[in-house]
Amino acid sequence: MFGASFGIISQALEIYRKSLDIRNRNVINANDPDYVEENPVVKSFAPVGINFEEVRRDQNIYYLNLRNEKLSLVKYLEGRNDALASVEGMFQELFEGSGVIDYTGRFYTSYMDLMKEPTNEGARGSLYESARALVDFIKTRGRDIDKLDQTLDFGLRRAVDRANELIRKIHAVNMEITVMYAQTYARGRDYKNFLDMRDRYIRELSELINVTLQEDEIGRVKVITSKGFVLVDFMDSYRELEYAGGRIWWGTTDITDVIRSGDIKALLDTREDLSRFKGKLDDFAKQLISEVKLPREGSGTWYLIQNVPDPTVSVSSFGIEGTLEFYDGSTLLGTIDYGPLSLSDLETLINSDPTLTAAGFSATLITNPDGTYTLRIDNSSPSRSVRDTGANFYESSPVFVGSGLADIEVAPTLRSDLEDIDFSLAAVFSSFASGWWDRSEELINLLISDISTTRADVRDELRIESALLESIDRKVKEMQGVSIDKEFMEIMKIQRTYEAVARIVQTIDELLETTLSV
Repeated sequence: MFGASFGIISQALEIYRKSLDIRNRNVINANDPDYVEENPVVKSFAPVGINFEEVRRDQNIYYLNLRNEKLSLVKYLEGRNDALASVEGMFQELFEGSGVIDYTGRFYTSYMDLMKEPTNEGARGSLYESARALVDFIKTRGRDIDKLDQTLDFGLRRAVDRANELIRKIHAVNMEITVMYAQTYARGRDYKNFLDMRDRYIRELSELINVTLQEDEIGRVKVITSKGFVLVDFMDSYRELEYAGGRIWWGTTDITDVIRSGDIKALLDTREDLSRFKGKLDDFAKQLISEVKLPREGSGTWYLIQNVPDPTVSVSSFGIEGTLEFYDGSTLLGTIDYGPLSLSDLETLINSDPTLTAAGFSATLITNPDGTYTLRIDNSSPSRSVRDTGANFYESSPVFVGSGLADIEVAPTLRSDLEDIDFSLAAVFSSFASGWWDRSEELINLLISDISTTRADVRDELRIESALLESIDRKVKEMQGVSIDKEFMEIMKIQRTYEAVARIVQTIDELLETTLSV
């Protein structure tokens, strides 16, 4: 009789001790965000005693997926917000007013001042220096964008490597769960520490890329990203990601455009932001190269100042009309009514006229960096000239040269060109400069507006989504987190039960001693 009783009581003590261990484990891990409360399930089988059924893990996969999805979105917004803050700092427009607008304003102010006083040596020097400073500034900003883009590219490689490491770890945990389930089946299936580890890996993976989970009956998970691309397939297989050519690949499938959130998406989208910003800065550089010119007296080059979008249609359709007169000194060599002609036709006509070509005149259709077109007429003889009754062609030279942001420079002859300004055209070119300034300011404002609006939108969304994440986090903790008060109450109940059972052992021992001494 005593032997059977001792067996039942010994089993009970072991079960209560294990229950205490589980409750103590809950208390120790109460502040771990990935720890899920565990509850020992003990069932009574009267009159033969009690049995430890399992360690129940009170987790809600639906809310876990919801939390991870919102976490992924918040990490995405945080990443973009930080990068956009760096871009704002580059241009400084919204902070100190010493960015691209300021440099551009100085240049055009210097240009206007020179047109007011073409003989002023100080005004000439100021124009040259302000042009050089503007070029240096925008090229430096372009290089800064390139450096940030390179940093993001490196960050993407590291993020994908880390995601692949987590994918491998989650698959390894799936495999380990299979083994531990078999080994602990008869002892309450107490392998929940592996599930906590699994949840931690999944949370970290969610910070990098949006994923959803499917859980089987023993706790293994299938991890899926957008559009059903499986990263971990329970214990069967897993698929690592690859970053190549600025794109994310799942095997041979490009999944860049289906990734919705996470640090990886933030880095990808920020690189697109940078490309867009740089494109707008490039548009500004191309506008300077394509439009800004100085009135000249002896350059031997005449430009159509108003650029046209199509060289194959008549210039009159763009409001450009007039007659070109070609002179050798005071002798008129020929005239061309160019209104009905396209620029291509005008180029051909000038270059095929034997009188004009014999006098050294040649025409070249110029494709400007901004995609517009103009016509340049050249003659190296100082005695020969071109006059335009329509006031569209002027002897002039560009202030900036190059093809865009990458190679824009101040014209190498600008210093000497400034010594050859045609005073009589100062008022006319001052009017042209006002239009160039307006277009430059419009392009700059498009850039600055894009940067500031994009960041403001991201910042506002981040504020809203962070609040939602905090709310979901609280809900998850309420559902599966550890309540210290509850755990201490359970510990006290188990402790009293344990002590009561232990007193039974003491009583049986006393009875046994009495029986044996009789």
